[in-house]
Amino acid sequence: MQNEQDWENPLEDDGITLGPEEALSREIEKSKRLKVERLKLRDEIEKLKAKNESLAQKNREMKNEIKKLGSESVAQAHSVAFPDSPKSKNHAYFQSWLFFLLIFNLSALGILLYFLLES
Repeated sequence: MQNEQDWENPLEDDGITLGPEEALSREIEKSKRLKVERLKLRDEIEKLKAKNESLAQKNREMKNEIKKLGSESVAQAHSVAFPDSPKSKNHAYFQSWLFFLLIFNLSALGILLYFLLES
């Protein structure tokens, strides 16, 4: 009998006292909702793990591609720095002409400025 006296009646949201059967059914419904929510969260976690793994795989592939492109660019830079083809001779000839034209034009500009300032 002491247990019955210690029993506190749970209140509904609007202040109405519930009986033990109604309180039990409410707790069962709450438990079912929590289980459904837990299952939804597990599904979401599995989806996120799968997405995370796919993104990690893409990241590894991109890093490998960057390394591959980096090694190709180093090889190209090496071939540009140390050319062995006949084009390199033409390129050097072209550069010497460009340097000559630059010096010639700067000299002509200097002479024109000198005569302009003298008059």
